[in-house]
Amino acid sequence: MKKSISALFIAAALIFSATTVFAASGSSLFSSEGCIACHAVNGQGGSVGPDLSHVGSKRSLSWLKTQITNPDAHFAAETNVFLNGKSYTAIMPSHKHMAAAKLNALAAYLESLK
Repeated sequence: MKKSISALFIAAALIFSATTVFAASGSSLFSSEGCIACHAVNGQGGSVGPDLSHVGSKRSLSWLKTQITNPDAHFAAETNVFLNGKSYTAIMPSHKHMAAAKLNALAAYLESLK
């Protein structure tokens, strides 16, 4: 029984570590992929798109991945979208060809923003 509990704790720690690494590299990707030009996080970045400082408390990992790769699935292009009392024009580019590792890292980072 003790061995099983220890194995579970180790597995949980590994999953937590992997998620933390993804989120850390996702922060870099947020800049290098140009997201920061339109979106702000914690006061840093653009204001063309919504502030994403707390997006992880509002959107699921799956939703975020879809938004990155196919934003038209949620918001029709060039329509007005109202979020947090502000109006934005939906102009987010699709990153449908983003490598899976980058997509997972970027989405994990955004999901960690609570």
